[in-house]
Amino acid sequence: MGQFFTGRSGALYLESTGTTTPTASNQALKLRDWSLETTLELLETTTVDTAVKSYTPGSVSSTGSATVLYYRKDSGETGLQFDQFLSKIMKTASTGVSSSDRVGIILRAGSTAGTGTDIKDDIAFNAYITNASMQVSTGELTSVAIQFTVDGPFTETIDA
Repeated sequence: MGQFFTGRSGALYLESTGTTTPTASNQALKLRDWSLETTLELLETTTVDTAVKSYTPGSVSSTGSATVLYYRKDSGETGLQFDQFLSKIMKTASTGVSSSDRVGIILRAGSTAGTGTDIKDDIAFNAYITNASMQVSTGELTSVAIQFTVDGPFTETIDA
């Protein structure tokens, strides 16, 4: 029988560009959610002498989002805090965002219970963080919502 996953088994890793193997020290510590959307642009190939439209595949684009909780880690705790995401778009210098701010992101949809290892459920890609917003509400956990745009093709990470 197959296996189902819940949001509890999901994870997000912020890696070096081109990296397809996640490291525990690069896992977002307190992740609320992530999402990924991929869209295929269709190019119309209909001619004037036809009554039915026809198409051919064009470019694919992907965007996504994630919500990370505003969290300060304890000494000796591995993983990424919220500021690792903010530093890729919120700059303190006037130079702005550059190509060196492109990040590798690995999204994990599921993992084997208790092991933390993926079972062909990781999607890796390079991206730019295009939006970051912080939300502070009375009685709620402070969170940082990010949005990103995929730069180039996906690489699915598969453990044999």
